[in-house]
Amino acid sequence: MREWVEKYPSIAKVNQSIAGERRLGSERTVETYIKGIRKFVYFLGVADPEEALRKLQAREFMPTAKVDEFIDYALKSYAHSTVRGFLFGVKKWFELSSLNIEWSKIEFPTSTETTETDRAPTKEELKILLNNANNIRDRTAVLLLTSSGLRLGTALSLKVGDVNFNYPDVAAVKVERKRGRKFASKRRGSQGRVFFTFMTAEAKRTLQEYLAQRKNEGETVTAESPLISDVSYHGKFISIENFEKVWARLLKRAGLNMKGNKWYTLHLHSLRKYFRSHCIGVDASYREHWMGHKSGYLDESYFRAEEQEHLNQYRLAVPHLSIYSTAADEKNLRKKMLIDFARLQGTPDEELKKLDEILARAKDVDEGIREFRRFKEIHEEEQPRKSKVRTAYDGNGRYLVVHNEEEMIQKLHEGYGLVQSLNHDKYLLETY
Repeated sequence: MREWVEKYPSIAKVNQSIAGERRLGSERTVETYIKGIRKFVYFLGVADPEEALRKLQAREFMPTAKVDEFIDYALKSYAHSTVRGFLFGVKKWFELSSLNIEWSKIEFPTSTETTETDRAPTKEELKILLNNANNIRDRTAVLLLTSSGLRLGTALSLKVGDVNFNYPDVAAVKVERKRGRKFASKRRGSQGRVFFTFMTAEAKRTLQEYLAQRKNEGETVTAESPLISDVSYHGKFISIENFEKVWARLLKRAGLNMKGNKWYTLHLHSLRKYFRSHCIGVDASYREHWMGHKSGYLDESYFRAEEQEHLNQYRLAVPHLSIYSTAADEKNLRKKMLIDFARLQGTPDEELKKLDEILARAKDVDEGIREFRRFKEIHEEEQPRKSKVRTAYDGNGRYLVVHNEEEMIQKLHEGYGLVQSLNHDKYLLETY
């Protein structure tokens, strides 16, 4: 999509009209609109959008008739709501190119037709997903989305400095209006540019462990760093498209990749549905504010005046939003995350076994970490230093190491499975 924005003037106008400095609209909307224009241009059978405009303006193609034909053509492959999105893109493109047609004579597909079934995941399904996540980044994202009600694009655009950890239990998330975040278009003067939401204690602790791990891996984490980063500790934002691929792989590993006609029953938006349905006992106006719905936006000083009531309301929902309802459940999750991290660092099997034993008898995970560190210090003093080389290769060509995330994603599409992340942006894959 970005290539079309840079290459074709008429597409650059569409991008500017939605996501330019004056509008600050969603990049996701731009992608949908440009995708619709591309589909229409290819339907016309021409090379590029500029040539298509010339032919339409010269009436080599009759615009109204071609748009009407395109609708029937697109409905053979896409849902009604998707085709409506495509048409909005084509309409915007026509308007900005001064190509006027009688849109009132074109019957748009109905927006109420539904071909997909989706639902909020259960707590048990979320536990399965978390237990099948390969890394703490993915677990952090799932817990953040289920406990905050944020849209995926908004969550992935957050910076570390947007989170306030200075509460005894939960954490608060500040969401300011900016490019890439979906806000209502209603203007309210100086107000309406920010909303706040929260995350549960379990989500907060997992996020703190995730940030600590990134620092341990050598990333310089500042207030401007992405809250949810790439998996290679480079401090880069991850795109919606790439995280959707992460989600698809997670669903497959968890055995929860059920589909409707086209989409997963448990798609990423269903995490937002989980939040909405589990805000039990909460005044609806507060819930709608936390989800960033229309009329829920404030100026920051107004939120500060009502902050305690927001906290009181959110804390009513915490027991229902929390996925791990008991301390033992949460301890097991944190234990798994710690062992996964130790394995990722190349910790020898005998030390992993010792870590598991220590965590099993410790009162909590933090006590286990302290005891394991003491064990490591004593063990390293007693043992002579050795150069250890560990490998997962078995010599039969079953395994493959790739050297960046893009190559990893390509190989996953070819049927490989991810075994583990290695150092220096490398990944160990396995054929099945």
